[in-house]
Amino acid sequence: MNVHSIPTGAPVGAIQRLGPIVFAVDAAYAVPLATALRSVAENNRSAWPLDIHVIHEGIGEETKRRILDSLPANSTVIQWHPIGTLSFASGFSTRPGVSKMTFARILLPQFLPETCNRALYLDGDILVLDALEQLWNIDLGEAVIGAVPDYWLDNVVSIGSGGTGGPRVERYFNAGILLIDLAKWRAEGISERSLDYLDRFPTTEYSDQDALNVACAGKWKVLDRAWNFQFEPTQVIARIALEQKLAIVHFVTNVKPWKSGSLSPNVAFYDTFRSRTRFALTHRERVQSSLKRAGSRLLARSALLRAVWTYTKSAMLARNSTLARVNRGAKHM
Repeated sequence: MNVHSIPTGAPVGAIQRLGPIVFAVDAAYAVPLATALRSVAENNRSAWPLDIHVIHEGIGEETKRRILDSLPANSTVIQWHPIGTLSFASGFSTRPGVSKMTFARILLPQFLPETCNRALYLDGDILVLDALEQLWNIDLGEAVIGAVPDYWLDNVVSIGSGGTGGPRVERYFNAGILLIDLAKWRAEGISERSLDYLDRFPTTEYSDQDALNVACAGKWKVLDRAWNFQFEPTQVIARIALEQKLAIVHFVTNVKPWKSGSLSPNVAFYDTFRSRTRFALTHRERVQSSLKRAGSRLLARSALLRAVWTYTKSAMLARNSTLARVNRGAKHM
């Protein structure tokens, strides 16, 4: 059976099996991608082999092998779709620290077969903590997508352009997890309308998320927050996940738990998944990360230490610059 379509004779309203599940990342996101995929595989055994599609830029063959080897045997089939983001996003801006790969999800339907009538898009900075079949089988009705309101922006900045003069939206969703009716997406021209918006507002504050909100205004279904749980960076997610039965947690801020020296309180929780991948931290990397974290905490607590550290770095840079000039002069003597 084609996993992308409902077989002839299926009852009206029937939903096909889970997948495809789509990610869009660049090479810098290899670790979180492998970790996210591990969490998906471990919590969706009944849907093996999972139909995974990765739109990517710069992920080499060796890294692809490590990612696949990070997953349980026979749990996934991954199709890799290379894309050059500069070919279509060179004139669009993003917030600091956000890769231009974020724009790739606008083109998502181009990478899937025409026979594929539904897809689930997941950001790379997530962990899946429960089976996704219930999410996959949600009836979208006439909606193009199902999404969770943005924790930070819904009913606060309900405007698409990130400034004055742009189209407003009544509700604002987070684009990190999207359940997509691909037929309706194509019929409504969501990709084209999103790109048109970006052409008109290339510096819109939240990039493709703003564009998708404008293109899908009035055409999206509100999903339960458990399917895209966005939270304060100081919250301990393990406790919340148990209490509220969360299915997908989304690390939306710059405090990412996989970064060396991260001050996130969720480093250990995230590492329980990462440690089962081929990107597990070595003992040396754990020590280095702990030392960085301890140093960052000290700096955060002490204005004096921050001032001393800034002065010390400046002095070291000046000393190194002076030594380099002296060495260059000595070579020419």
